[in-house]
Amino acid sequence: MLRPTRDAPITRFDPGWLFLLAGLAILAATILLPAKADLDEASWQRDRALAIESQRRERLLRHERYLRALEAREPGVVQSLAATQLHLVPEGRVPILPVNLNADASVFPTLEPAPIRLPEQRTVASTLSRLAAGPRSRLWLIAGGAFCLMVGLLPPSRR
Repeated sequence: MLRPTRDAPITRFDPGWLFLLAGLAILAATILLPAKADLDEASWQRDRALAIESQRRERLLRHERYLRALEAREPGVVQSLAATQLHLVPEGRVPILPVNLNADASVFPTLEPAPIRLPEQRTVASTLSRLAAGPRSRLWLIAGGAFCLMVGLLPPSRR
């Protein structure tokens, strides 16, 4: 029959658990924080590419719409081209603005969509993330975490 001795209480706290938890936390931070930074950068680049693609798609749609209107010989487009390219105004109408013969007669600036608003990259600049991503400090964190793990896994001391 086994029974506890008087000098060793059953509910004795082992401080090795604290080292074990600290070592696991340091190693997890060393692994997860650089991966999270890479994921954030990839998401930022994807968002930029999507914004650029959306702007280019809008530009193509505007040009296609203008081409269809030009091929259908819509009166508004024909009058606009006559006024800007040939400086001609239909009979019975007066131009609102005076005709500037030196002005650019291109229709393409009016077809361009609004300028792109690219998303900005957001980074978290904490001391832990800087240490976990640095080339030399990362090795020290891994070594420190492994040491804490080793200390935490040692058997408890006996008197």
